[in-house]
Order: sequence, then C-alpha cells, then structure tokens
Amino acid sequence: MEILKIFRDEAERLLKSAGYPGKVEEAREEFGDFTFPCFPLAKERRKSPIDIAREIAENIEKSDYFENIESVAGYVNFRISPKKLAKITLNAVLEGRIFEFEKKEKVIVEHTSANPTGPLHVGRTRNSLIGDSMGRILRRYGHEVEIHYFVNDVGKQVAMLLWGVKNIRIEEDNEREDYRYVKYYQAAYKEAEKDPELEKKVQDIIWRYERGDPELRELAKKYVGGIMRGIIESLRRINIEFDEFVWESSLVDKAREILPLLRDYISEEDGAYYADLKKLGIEGKEKLYLYRSDGTTLYPLRDIAYHLYKAERAKKNIDVLGEDHKLHFEAIKRLLQIIKPDAELYALFYSFVKLPEGKMSTRQGRVVYLDDLVNEAMEKVREIIKDRGYGEEELERITQMVAVGAIRFHILNVQEEKPMTFRWENALSFEGESGPFIQYTYARASSILRKVSWSGEFDASQISHPQETRLLKLLAKYPDVIRDAATRLSPYLVAKYAYTLAAQFNQFYRDCPVIKAEKGVREFRFALVKAFKEVIKDLLNLLGIEAPEKM
Repeated sequence: MEILKIFRDEAERLLKSAGYPGKVEEAREEFGDFTFPCFPLAKERRKSPIDIAREIAENIEKSDYFENIESVAGYVNFRISPKKLAKITLNAVLEGRIFEFEKKEKVIVEHTSANPTGPLHVGRTRNSLIGDSMGRILRRYGHEVEIHYFVNDVGKQVAMLLWGVKNIRIEEDNEREDYRYVKYYQAAYKEAEKDPELEKKVQDIIWRYERGDPELRELAKKYVGGIMRGIIESLRRINIEFDEFVWESSLVDKAREILPLLRDYISEEDGAYYADLKKLGIEGKEKLYLYRSDGTTLYPLRDIAYHLYKAERAKKNIDVLGEDHKLHFEAIKRLLQIIKPDAELYALFYSFVKLPEGKMSTRQGRVVYLDDLVNEAMEKVREIIKDRGYGEEELERITQMVAVGAIRFHILNVQEEKPMTFRWENALSFEGESGPFIQYTYARASSILRKVSWSGEFDASQISHPQETRLLKLLAKYPDVIRDAATRLSPYLVAKYAYTLAAQFNQFYRDCPVIKAEKGVREFRFALVKAFKEVIKDLLNLLGIEAPEKM
C-alpha cells in the first residue's frame, strides 16, 4: 500500500478538476509536501506562472487530504493534513497493509560465491551482506526469491589447493576445516613463486579433475567440501542462509555443449577458443577465452553454463559482483542472451572493502577473517552491556544480536558503488549511524509499550505536535523506499532510511511525552510508537539484523 501515492493522486485529481491536469513533484519541506510548477503552462495559457498558480490556489476544490493549498512564486504547494495522514498511515501499519506488495515474478540472486580455498574474509563479506539484504528486500517487494551460491570448485585456485594437499606436509590441529585447509593453499602459492614448473603440474590437475579423476574428486570432496562447511558456518553467524549451492564441476559437461551455440562469435587461436568481444560490441578487451588448447574449459564458459541453468529456473537473475567484474559480466550477459534471448540478467556492483593497511589477500594470508570480526565485536559488546543486569544466557543472546547488527549495518550503510575502509571503531560504535543505535531505539519503543495497558484504540485527530507529523511522514515513505531499493538494487537505501526513521523517533520521544500524556493524546502516541516499532523491526529484518526487545 503506497501511502504517499494516495495523497499524490488526490493532488493531481484536484488539479485536473480545476482544469490544470499535470503531475505534482515532491516539495521542499518548508513549502509543503507536493508542488505543481506552473511555468510550462505560461505560454499555452498566455499568463504568467505567478498568476496561474494564484488562480489555481484560489479556485481549487477543498480536500480533507490537505490542510493547506497555496501559491508561491509560480508554484502551487500542497501540505498534507496531519489528521488524514495519521489515520491512513497508522491503520495501514497496524493492520499490516503497508507491508503488502503485489506478487511479482521469480528472481534468483547469486552472491558471495567466494573461492573455496579458505575462510571467508571481511572484504568478501560485503558481497554476502549486500546479496543477502537484496534478497530480503526483493522478497518483501513481492518477488519469489531464490538465493544461490556458485561453488567454484573447478579451476586454478582449487587445483592449487589440491596440489598443496598432495605435496605439502602440514601438521593439522583441531581448528575448523577451513582454517586447517587454507594452509595448504597458501603454502602451494609460496611454492609456485619459487618454482615456475609448478604451473604445469597445476594445469595437469585441472585437466584430470575436469575429466572426473576419482582421486582428485575424492580429495576435493574432503578439502573443498570442508572449506565450504566452514564458510557456511561463518555466514550463518551473521544471519545468512542459501537456498541452493550450485557446484561448478556439475556444469562442465553442459559448458562443453555451449561452444557450437556461439559459433558466430567464437574464434580459434593455437587450439584455444575465445569469444570475440568486438563482435559483441564490447570495448575494453578483445578476447574472452572459453577453452584452453588442452581441451579444458575456462571459468567464463562454465559461468555461461551456470547462467543458462539459472535462466531455465527464473527469467530474472541478479548477480552481486565486485566492480572489477563489469567487463566479464557484460560479456557473459550478451553471450547468454544470444543463446536465450528472453533471459534477463542484472548486476549489483559494489566497491571493495579495504583494511586501513591495504587490500586483503587470502593467498598471502593478509586478511581479517569474518569469524575474527564477529568474535571481536562480541567481546566489545559484552564488555559494554555486561553490567546491565542480564542473566548469562540473555547476555550472550543480546551480545550476539548487537554484534552482528553492528557489523551488518556498518557495511550496508555505505552506498554500494562507493569504496569503504573497514574500521573496527566505526563498525562497533554504539552512537550515531550504527546498527546498535537503531536496535536500541527499537528496544526503547518496546519498553514504552511494555509499561502500558492499551486496547489498541486511538483517535487520529489527537495529533498535535510537529514531531508526530514528521515521524508519520517518514513512516508513510516505507513503501516508496522498498520500491526504490528493489528496483534500483540498492540495500543502502533501506539502511539509510532505517537510521533516519530511528533518529526521528528519538526526536519524537524527546519532545512528546507518551505515558504521561493526557488521555486521548496518550492513546494516539501509543499507536504511533507501535507503528514505529513494527516498521523499524521490518527494516532491521530486511538488513538481516535482529530486533532486541530490550538492551
């Protein structure tokens, strides 16, 4: 239910009835809520915009949807009636209609898909959080959503891991599998830097693995599978789950069938095959290699096979990708649509996360792992809240909720296309634009409602304070924010709105007594607090953050 559209449509109906059909625009707060610029009408009506606006304002039909309609410097400004806004918005929220959107088509969102060669690090986590939140938002917006992880268990990275397993002796301890096995991968890369001949041995592993070598497949099942189990466990700690894991090795045969379908765009070079990107109209790179001269497939070809697999299950597909994948994505998209013209493929690109001391690298071992981040966050949160009278079990539960909320919001609250440097002090801040601030505001609203006995009845005409109106206008924007975030593929819009809404609630709480308000006003404010609580809880859920009833 798009609340502001109700008022926008009413303003346009009034203009049409007055003989001035047209679209209203959002107004600056000091002028009202909607505005109708009269300048385009000046030539047609042979009047000045100021005179046209004045004429409209004087003659337009009155409506209980607006407390004021006036002309200002060639504009007709509409100011929404707080009473009408309160009635429509509070009923929509408290009855749940504000969270209902028209049912839409199925969408597959693929995110994370980190190489299974070691534990997940903070840099990759931005992909995971953006993808997870995007899936939640699309689901709220009415789509049937399926979340995928494409497990890259074929290719040089995994072959390097398997070479390390077969040739390097490492004393294993009782660490989780991904922490144990990443040491083979890192050690293999160090050997490769010293021995150029190792490249040939790795290529041989790629060739044999792709053809189903039973020994290599069994090793991969243990070591790649073990690393994936660790990655899944890490992601579950920050509230991320998947509907399907698609293993790259399962698509090798399908990938081999693709080349003939693209014959008009494929060229051969010394036994290797590549897509001619010039023929596809793509600038920046001439060739995208699909097949090696030894007959093994390359990742782009297997990626096309994967996208065909997805396109058979959903017309609309979304990939969450780092900004360095733009050229690859465009090539895959065009090649996919040659084979399957009705396939819709979209990308949500994001910039990388850096540590203050530079870029992260799994192979070099210069990383902050996601588990380290969560553990550090929990330690800091526990220290802050340990003296607030919680029992041991409750303390641990709230610590987990707040720590994860801090991490998720810190990363999601940066526009996807902007780079960010991950800083512990910002991620774990309990003040300002942070997850804990929003969680605490939710807990404050919950605390108010726990202290009262309220029937659920309220009178919208009891609205009387500007802070109430400001809060209501923000609540009314919820459907527009969800629509924009879903259509623009931007979870950041939800994060920014959640903080703005929480900050406005605190302004309301500061200026408008709730429990001690006089009868009538008190019940109206109970309804407003309840409505805020419902909306902010939903927003937190869309960001993958739990809402604590007390903090």
